[in-house]
This record gives sequence, C-alpha cells and structure tokens, in this order.
Amino acid sequence: MTRGEALKDFFFKSVIPVCTALLLYCIFKSACMKNGELDYVWLWIFCGLPFGLHRMCLWIVPGGGSLGRGIALFALNFIIGGVIGGFVLAWRLVKAAWYVPLTIYRLIVG
Repeated sequence: MTRGEALKDFFFKSVIPVCTALLLYCIFKSACMKNGELDYVWLWIFCGLPFGLHRMCLWIVPGGGSLGRGIALFALNFIIGGVIGGFVLAWRLVKAAWYVPLTIYRLIVG
C-alpha cells in the first residue's frame, strides 16, 4: 500500500466519520437540552437518524387505523431508525479510532 492510498483510506475511514459525528452533535445538541441538561438518549437517536433510516429492513406501516395511530407509528419508525443508526455511528467511531494507529503503522512500514 502506497502512502497516498494509506492517507486516502485514513481520510475516508477516520476523518469523515468523526467530522460527521461532530457536526451532528453540534446540530442536535440544542434540541436535546431539557432543564439545562443534555438528554443523551434523544441525542443518540437524533445523531443516529442519518445512519439508521436506510438500514431498517422493516417499516411498520399503519393500516385501517386513525390518523393519530398512523402518526405514532411513523414516529416509532424514526425512533427505531435512530437507535439502529446510533449503534452504526458508534461502530464507525470505533473503526475510526482503530484506523489512526493502523495508518501510522502503514506510513512507517509502507
């Protein structure tokens, strides 16, 4: 692996996920403040939305119910997608932390 490939790999697998997580944190931090304290559960759900909605294999579709039931199920879909995405985001951040020493090793050896 050349130095250029190692740096490109580091950028796409480490820098971009960390910057995305920081951007989402900055965007949703003010929305998750309750009584001056940060609600980490809702921050987890909101930050996971972009990573989890397209990974959901099953959407709960309301049928034969009222409008209120349909809206509640639609909100439940977003909450489930946010929880799934929170785990995906956490995994990407763990992978990003792993790529820092790996890139240093590749630059020294390669």
